Amino acid sequence: MSALLSLLLRSVRLLSREGMCVLAVWVGGALTMMDAAAPELELKETNTGVFSVSIPQGWRMVHAGDGATLAFYAWDPVQPLRKIFYFGSVGPLYMSDQQKQIDLYYMQSGGFPVGWIEMPVIQPFTASNFFSRFSDISQTQLARSFMQSCPALARFTPVAVESLEDESGLGAGELIRALFFENGRVGEGLFQATMVPFMPFMNGPGGGNGYACLVMGISAPKRELADLEPVLVRALGSFRVNPEYARQYILRQRDVFGKIMEAGKTLRESSEIITKGWEGRQKTHDILSEKWSDAMMGRERLYDPDSGEVYEFQNGFYDRYRLDPNAYRMDNLQPLPDGDHPLWMRAPLDGSSHL
Repeated sequence: MSALLSLLLRSVRLLSREGMCVLAVWVGGALTMMDAAAPELELKETNTGVFSVSIPQGWRMVHAGDGATLAFYAWDPVQPLRKIFYFGSVGPLYMSDQQKQIDLYYMQSGGFPVGWIEMPVIQPFTASNFFSRFSDISQTQLARSFMQSCPALARFTPVAVESLEDESGLGAGELIRALFFENGRVGEGLFQATMVPFMPFMNGPGGGNGYACLVMGISAPKRELADLEPVLVRALGSFRVNPEYARQYILRQRDVFGKIMEAGKTLRESSEIITKGWEGRQKTHDILSEKWSDAMMGRERLYDPDSGEVYEFQNGFYDRYRLDPNAYRMDNLQPLPDGDHPLWMRAPLDGSSHL
């Protein structure tokens, strides 16, 4: 078993959520929350000849790369926040701004082009910082030439980060629960990667870089993830490399990444880490996720202590409301207490339509 996959097999604990899925819809320019059942996703196997993976019917998939760079990305065209992806390695990535400036000066002085000059600086060189720059990475020419469509994880906001034990000595891994923004909506997902330094800083061009390896993730609209996590993880874990392809690749290139492609060493074990993390979540992270989702959407929540109902308003409403609550149909609305998990987990109603 590869050192990197052995690293990913170590258990971590993060998050989960029980309860209803809610669907956010726009009605007359206002965001309204509606209770809705999570969609039923039926998996169907797709075989590219190089690998096979079972993805939900009706989803689209693109794939690219060879050996250590083998990658796929699958998403729901109806709701693109529902997605799974895997990249064997991403890079080179800059580990310091000083190195990027050296490379820029070298090119401007007549040196050869540095193929990864568009890549952002990941400092500190951690998986959570890598994913925070994933949107920038996906816009580079290097990424566009590699895969025709890449996951969009704009405004990636970690909610909880757990370190993966590193017994390989190659790099440090993390499992991350995070929010992101796409097409006016907030998505939530679980992501993991192992960061591997490659070329050391040499005070000259071409050094000071590294790779993100075994990059993977699952995501869904904010309030669907709790219900869809099992099937998304099952889809990710169904990835299988063709044994003959793996054998030929290992014969051509016997490096540490070659072992990742060995037949039988799939994403199944890695997806189990995601499941264990999701099931071991902390309630404080659930509340943080709700608060940051509100911030991303420009919303705030109030509740009625008498009925227990939770309402959603545009930011700044409460400052106006508390000046004269008697002017409204409901005159006792209060901000949600910080640690009240049941209240934060309730689907908020559209406040403007109830006042």
